[in-house]
Amino acid sequence: MAKTQGSAAPHDRDAFDEMLAELAERRQEFREQCYVPKDFVARLKRLGFYRASTPQRFGGETMPPAEFLRKIERISAVDGSTGWVAGFGSQLVYLGSLPLETQAELYADGPDVVFAGALFPVRQATPTERGFLVNGRWKFASGCMAADIVCVGIPGDDSTAGRPRGALVRPERLEIVRDRDVVGMRGTGSFDLVAEDVEIGREWTFIRGGEPVIDEPLYRYPAITYAAQSLSVVSAGVARAALDFAEQDGAPRARGLGRGSQHDVAACR
Repeated sequence: MAKTQGSAAPHDRDAFDEMLAELAERRQEFREQCYVPKDFVARLKRLGFYRASTPQRFGGETMPPAEFLRKIERISAVDGSTGWVAGFGSQLVYLGSLPLETQAELYADGPDVVFAGALFPVRQATPTERGFLVNGRWKFASGCMAADIVCVGIPGDDSTAGRPRGALVRPERLEIVRDRDVVGMRGTGSFDLVAEDVEIGREWTFIRGGEPVIDEPLYRYPAITYAAQSLSVVSAGVARAALDFAEQDGAPRARGLGRGSQHDVAACR
């Protein structure tokens, strides 16, 4: 993973607004190609989104959840797909339960790590001397086209109380199958991941929501809750954009009906 140079401060409003302006110009491009490209993800990196939940001991610059969620909502009001992909910057908290040695290797090239995942459906894995031999196909790996590390779901065992494991692997070791064909949220790049006899070390597996070995304030916040919030707030941003469109585009239409403001017209309500 390449180290990001010259990262802008997360609170740099000018840089953030410039990013939103570029997004407004390029969102149709993302929609047509069905993913957010690496160059734009690199811009999100410079704004701190992918170090916002990296442990501070590995160079992270923690962004308070409330601030992170507000920013994701604003991005989503411009383009929901990009908001969805940027929201995965919060999900590094899932990896807080990895051994410290593994985390040190994960962040060895810098704190800006793009994590994508396709935990479900869980696929069978064969235990090996060092870990697991993984085969299968996983759906909806949002953001995988620009990811530094991806996760696939494998079964748990008695040591995980039956909960599935997430197994981390570099995306170049997998095949990305671009067969997504949807109407909404087309730009998320939620493609399939395919593994054929890929061995993954046990130290690169984790339990979603497992007890973190990192003792920092953000890692005391429930990981599953934070991840859910960062994705659900995308809907709030998309809804805000829809309301703004109705207000701006609906007003002249309502006036054309000769019935006062759009608030008085049933179609607008």
